[in-house]
Amino acid sequence: MKINNEKGITIVEALIAFFLTFVAIAWLMPMQSTSLNTGFRADYLGRATYIMQTELETREYMIMNPNIPVAVGTFPQVITASGTMGGPEGDAVFDVVTTITPVAGTTNSWLVNVRVRWARGPANGITSSIIATRHFNF
Repeated sequence: MKINNEKGITIVEALIAFFLTFVAIAWLMPMQSTSLNTGFRADYLGRATYIMQTELETREYMIMNPNIPVAVGTFPQVITASGTMGGPEGDAVFDVVTTITPVAGTTNSWLVNVRVRWARGPANGITSSIIATRHFNF
């Protein structure tokens, strides 16, 4: 009875293992760019949502305060992720358009509409609205 007690792997086994590893890595590589693009889109969408909500709440608080006159109209502005104009190269830039109009048939109520757009984002950007009312003796 002969016992085969050889240890280690052959060159053929090593080449097969290397080939299978290479195929697995090559198969996963296209997913890398897809996941990065999805991450970038989610980051921009999150920042835009934050900017939009902040603008809505700021305008609502200004309308609620009876000591601040309500400015009706369209107010465009450019906001960067760093918060500075001409910030670092590659800084995220958002175009914000706020429109305030009186609500028809009511007094002391205004519709505040905010639209935020950015490069390579949705064509119309994201939009949200609120109806804000003036609070006296609040």
